[in-house]
Amino acid sequence: MRLNHLDRSRSDTRDAIRAAAEELYAEHGINGVTTRALAERASVNMAAVNYHFGNKDNLTLEVFRDVCRRTVIRRLESLDRIEAQAKATGTPARIADIVEAFVDAYVNEDDPQSGILLAEFVLKHRVEPNEWTRAIVAEELDELALRYIAALNAAAPHLTPREAHWRYHLMVGAILMTLSDEATGGRIARLSDGLCAPENRMEFRREMVAFLSDAFGRGEPQT
Repeated sequence: MRLNHLDRSRSDTRDAIRAAAEELYAEHGINGVTTRALAERASVNMAAVNYHFGNKDNLTLEVFRDVCRRTVIRRLESLDRIEAQAKATGTPARIADIVEAFVDAYVNEDDPQSGILLAEFVLKHRVEPNEWTRAIVAEELDELALRYIAALNAAAPHLTPREAHWRYHLMVGAILMTLSDEATGGRIARLSDGLCAPENRMEFRREMVAFLSDAFGRGEPQT
């Protein structure tokens, strides 16, 4: 079906508001963005936000549902590839590869904004859970978590299912707490006298993958 001019204009306005919301939430956090700021960034009037989304909460729900869905697809595609390669070679999947595929959703070079937004959302749900964060977690993230727990347990059979569940959740906590360091004054850099720089995303990724791989990989042969 071809859009007429009016439908196309409405679609363009809606997309502009969505894009503005993603940018502002990444820059200022979920609680740091007003409807006025959204309208100004999207170059629309404030009424347009309510017209297209009903209210700011509905816009926020839509933005973060989409962010979570994109990052889930990214991680599942990586996990499928890792497991397929392991099956083809007849060897277990490497714990480090599974961990890196998980961390990649938060820290990557080709879509850094989505990683920032994912961390913002998960922190919001942990600290201030509400109806819409619970809905997104149940709809988009719970199945992913179970898939990764199963994959990690298969790659680390020395762990019991209970231990695999615990270490998965501790993994998420380690990622989020470290990513939040910049917003809380840069304590890691200050205490290390600049030796550690969490804002250097590739350094963060390297150190986090190494740390988490060790947490899961007791007894895993090093390659």
